[in-house]
Amino acid sequence: MMKHLKSMLAFAIVVGVCSAFTFKSEGSSKSRFASVVYVYNLGDSSGARNATNWTQLPGSGSGPACGTPGDVPCKVVIDSSVYPTLQSYFDAQHFASDNDVAYGTGVIRKQGN
Repeated sequence: MMKHLKSMLAFAIVVGVCSAFTFKSEGSSKSRFASVVYVYNLGDSSGARNATNWTQLPGSGSGPACGTPGDVPCKVVIDSSVYPTLQSYFDAQHFASDNDVAYGTGVIRKQGN
């Protein structure tokens, strides 16, 4: 009898663990990454911390190829659920200079003119 009870208990634990991994509640699912792509308009880093020097691309495409990596920002992909604007991304990164933007999280670089 004790052996049968232990077997039933073990089976119940296995079923419970499997159920916990199989079914997710809506509250536990992550929100989708809402990516927004901005392309830098200037040929050097001067002014890179100013959001008006960037153009938001329509849709969720990846934007143009940036060519050979260098020290000038080319484009940046940000999560708009975290950073609603490009300026809020810049503010959160605490860039000390325009040159630092090229090395920020999510920034793809290009060679300058």
